[in-house]
Amino acid sequence: MNQFKVFNSLRVKLGIFAIVLIVIPVMVISFTYSRTVKEIIRNKYTETAIQSVFETGEKLNFILDDIQEFSTVITSNSELLDMLNHKSDFRADEYGRVLRNFILSRDDIEVIDLVLDGAYYSVGAKKINKLERIDQHLEKSLGQPLWLPTKSEEVEILSGKFKKNYFTLARKVIDFNTLEAYGYLLIDLEEVILEQAYAGLLDNEKVEVLICDDQGSIISHTDKSKIGASIIGEPYAAAVLADKDGHDYVQYESSIDKVAIYSTVENNGWKIIKTISTDYLYQELNEIQRYLNIAGIFYSLVIITYILFFSFRYTEPMMKMMNVIKKVEQGDLTARTEVQSNDEVGQLGHSLNNMIAEMQKLIDQLIREEQEKKEVELEALHAQINPHFLYNTLNTIKWMAKIQGNSGVSKAITALVKLLRISTNLGREMISLREEIDYVMNYIVIQKLRFNKAMNIVYNIDDSCMDLTVPKLILQPIVENSIIYGMEDEQHELNIEIRAHLEDQQLMIEILDDGPGIEDEILKNIFNNASNKSKFSKVGLNNVNQRIKLYCGSEYGLSIETEVGMGTKVLVNLPINAL
Repeated sequence: MNQFKVFNSLRVKLGIFAIVLIVIPVMVISFTYSRTVKEIIRNKYTETAIQSVFETGEKLNFILDDIQEFSTVITSNSELLDMLNHKSDFRADEYGRVLRNFILSRDDIEVIDLVLDGAYYSVGAKKINKLERIDQHLEKSLGQPLWLPTKSEEVEILSGKFKKNYFTLARKVIDFNTLEAYGYLLIDLEEVILEQAYAGLLDNEKVEVLICDDQGSIISHTDKSKIGASIIGEPYAAAVLADKDGHDYVQYESSIDKVAIYSTVENNGWKIIKTISTDYLYQELNEIQRYLNIAGIFYSLVIITYILFFSFRYTEPMMKMMNVIKKVEQGDLTARTEVQSNDEVGQLGHSLNNMIAEMQKLIDQLIREEQEKKEVELEALHAQINPHFLYNTLNTIKWMAKIQGNSGVSKAITALVKLLRISTNLGREMISLREEIDYVMNYIVIQKLRFNKAMNIVYNIDDSCMDLTVPKLILQPIVENSIIYGMEDEQHELNIEIRAHLEDQQLMIEILDDGPGIEDEILKNIFNNASNKSKFSKVGLNNVNQRIKLYCGSEYGLSIETEVGMGTKVLVNLPINAL
C-alpha cells in the first residue's frame, strides 16, 4: 500500500519523467553515435591512415622503379657488353673502372657486384665476408629484376668494421641481341633508404612499420632485430598476404586491439604494413566521445536540477493544500493555505481558501436555520398547553350544545376542534394537500359564522394533487389574508377560489380573491417583515414563505400578483412529494 502511494506522488512522477527525459535522449544519442557516427568517423580516420600508407607505398615504388631503371642502364651499357663479349681481353680493374663510373653517379647505392663465372667484381663498400646470394630463382630468371631479402653484412669502413642491413636488386646480364647470359648484376642498397621512405608513418612510439615481401619475409622494420623474420605468425598476416595488389586495413586483437594498415608496392609486390593500437588511431575520436559524455552528464545534471527545482517549487504549495484539505476533512474549517504566487497553483490556492470560506458560510447558515427551526418547535411546544386545554374544553361545550339542541353552536365548535387538532399535531410538519384543504374548509365554516356576510369559496383541485405532501398550515394564512382585506368593503360579496395542478414537475397552488387588492407600499414590505416568534398565533404570509423555503428549498415559496380594486392572486410553488 505504501509503495502504491509513493508511485502516486506527483514528485515521484516528475522524477520518473525527468529520468525518462534524460535517459532516452542520452541513450539515443549514444546509440546513434556508437553505431553510426562513430563508424563513419572511424572509416574516415582509417581511410586517412590507409591513404598515408598508400602514399608511402607509392614513394617506395618510385624508389624501386628508379633503381630498376638504373640497373637497366648498367646491363645495357655498350662498353660493359663489349667487355663481356671479350672477357679474356679485360682485367678485373677494368671491370671495376666501368662499375665505379656507375656507382659514383648515385648516392643511395652502397655496393655493385658483377658476378662472372663465379668471380666477383665489386665496387663500393668493402664487405668482409661476402654472402652467396645467387639462388635458383635468379638462375632461372630471364633478365628481369629480382629483389632479394635483406641481409645483415659486415663491412669495413676506414679501419673499423660495421654491420649493415642491405636489400639487393639482382638480375641476369644478358646480351639482348644473342640472348647470351654473361653473369649477374647485384646492386646493394642500405635498408635505411626504406626506413627513410616510411619515416613519416612513425608518428607515435607505439606505431610499428615494416616492409615484407610477398612471402612474408621482413625486408625492413622499425625494430632492426626483426629484419629477416617472417610475419606468418601474426594475426593479420593471412589477410594481408592474400591481397596481392590492394591496400586496406585489418583489425585484430593482440594484447590490445590493433589495426594493421597495409599497401602493396606495385613494383615487386612488397607489403608496407603499419600496425597501431586502436586507442591511438582513434585518439581524437575517443576525445570527441569523451567530450560528448561530459556534455551528456552535464546535460543530465542540469535537467535533473531543473526538474527537482520545478518539483519542489510547484509541489510544495500542493502539499500544503493537501494538508489543509485533510484538516478540513477532519472538521477544521479555519484552515487556510498560504498563497505565494499568482500562477495557476496560486489561483488554485485562492480557490481552495474561497471554497472553505464558502463551506463555512453555508454550514453556519444551515446551523442558524436549524436553530430557528428548533426555536419554532420549542415555541410550539410551549404553546401546546393552551390549545390542548382549549381543545378539551370545546369538546365538552360541543356535547352540551348537542344535548340542548343548538346545532349552530355545535357545528362551529366541531370546526374549531378540527382546526385545533391539526394545529396541535406537532409531530408532523408535512401533511397531505387533502388535509390542508380540509383545514381551510373548517376555517371557512368558522369565518362564515363570524362575519354576517356572504362569502363564497370554490375548490378546483386536480385529483392527482390531493395525496401530495405540503408543509402544514400554509393555505389558511393566505385565505385569512384574503378574508381580512376582503371584508373591508361591507357592500361587496367576497369570492375566493383555490386551484391546484401539476406543472413542470412542480405543484402549483393558486389562491384568488376578488377583494380590494393590496397597495404597492404594503406589498413591497410583506416579505421583508420578520415574523414575531414570540407570538405563535401571528402567522402571516412572510412566515408561510419562510417555512416553505426552510422545508422545501430556497427556489420554492410564495409570489403575489395584485391590483388595487381588482383582487389578489397568491401563487404557492412546491416540489412534488408523494405520501
